[in-house]
Amino acid sequence: MARYAIYAAPERDTRLWHFGCRVLGRDAETGEDIEQIVPKGFAPEEWREITASPRRYGFHATLKAPFVLADGRSEEELFDAVRTFAGRQVPVENVPLVPEFSGGFVLLAPQQPDARLDTFAEASVQYFEPFRAPLTAEDRARRKNLTERQAGYLERFGYPYVFEDFQFHLTLAGPLPEDRAADVHAALSAAAEQALKGEPLSVRSVCLFREAGHGDPARLVLRAPLGTR
Repeated sequence: MARYAIYAAPERDTRLWHFGCRVLGRDAETGEDIEQIVPKGFAPEEWREITASPRRYGFHATLKAPFVLADGRSEEELFDAVRTFAGRQVPVENVPLVPEFSGGFVLLAPQQPDARLDTFAEASVQYFEPFRAPLTAEDRARRKNLTERQAGYLERFGYPYVFEDFQFHLTLAGPLPEDRAADVHAALSAAAEQALKGEPLSVRSVCLFREAGHGDPARLVLRAPLGTR
């Protein structure tokens, strides 16, 4: 059964998009594997394993976490809704990013909290909720160690880390064993500095990603530009 997600992804012509795809070794928009950046001190096989989880999802920042379509909703309706929603949003420009280690993952996050991104994500969570099918028992069982508030968000929105518990980020590697976390963070920090040359993130589209079936790699199937309506 297909799953869909609403993500923010850097534009194709940016250093940031090319860097993220090369770290992961996959371009989610074309669906192709690409030559992977392997930092010094890591074997290609080890790096492939370190980036396996984010590679499957593609380089992105989550706005509305993956969901199955609700009964009575079609993919065509979802495509139209993404375009409508995007057209009503304002682009978010010039967000400096820094590598961080959080929750076992190395990610790129805003250097400072940015209310524009938080507002954008909140609107996405609520706007696309009518398209989400209810959680299954298996979905609930995968979520452990949640606070009472997070458990409530899981039931209401299908994902626990929204609103106060949301952090805008683009994942590069993980989950990591403790003995490699510092090395991976240092390696990706150096690689980002060299590749990005200070280029900030600008969010100019809403991206719809689709997984054809359980465990399949996610594909970027629609970029809907912001502010067109």
